[in-house]
Amino acid sequence: MRKLLLTTMLTVFIVSPIMGCNSQENTLNSEEEPKDTTQIISSEERQRIDLYTSVMKSAFQEENGGTEFVAVKLDTLEGLSDQGKEEVLKELSSLSSDVYSFEDIKNDKTKFKLDDNGRLIRTIDGALLWVEIKEYNKNKAKITGVSWFGNLGAVFPEYEATFKNGTWQLKLINMAVS
Repeated sequence: MRKLLLTTMLTVFIVSPIMGCNSQENTLNSEEEPKDTTQIISSEERQRIDLYTSVMKSAFQEENGGTEFVAVKLDTLEGLSDQGKEEVLKELSSLSSDVYSFEDIKNDKTKFKLDDNGRLIRTIDGALLWVEIKEYNKNKAKITGVSWFGNLGAVFPEYEATFKNGTWQLKLINMAVS
């Protein structure tokens, strides 16, 4: 009887900590909540998004190569996170139902006519948009919007932008046409 009691107690002492560790580990894992990877866009980034989309929409309205698609040079969007750049693409969907990052489609022969060396010649019923920032501070900017649809088809309106009452007011100060 003593041996049985001793064996049982020894088993409990050895097995309990092992079971406790497994039990505790499972509890910790089951209590972990999935991490939210959604990044919140700051008000400053939102302000830049609004400026860039306003300028590109305005350039597109000046002249474009069609509404079948819009491509955007995302690398020109200074001060924006990847999420901010995605937001720009979403907001430009009012121009076309097909809005892309230029990098994703730059070699797509259904969207661009290329020369023998693979250089862009023109769009096929679409537009390539980007911005060129000359000056920027919280409430004022000097910025050029570009709507390119061919080597001999592009507009480069330059704006003086002022942020008032939550929106950017654009004043055209120069227009270049190709």
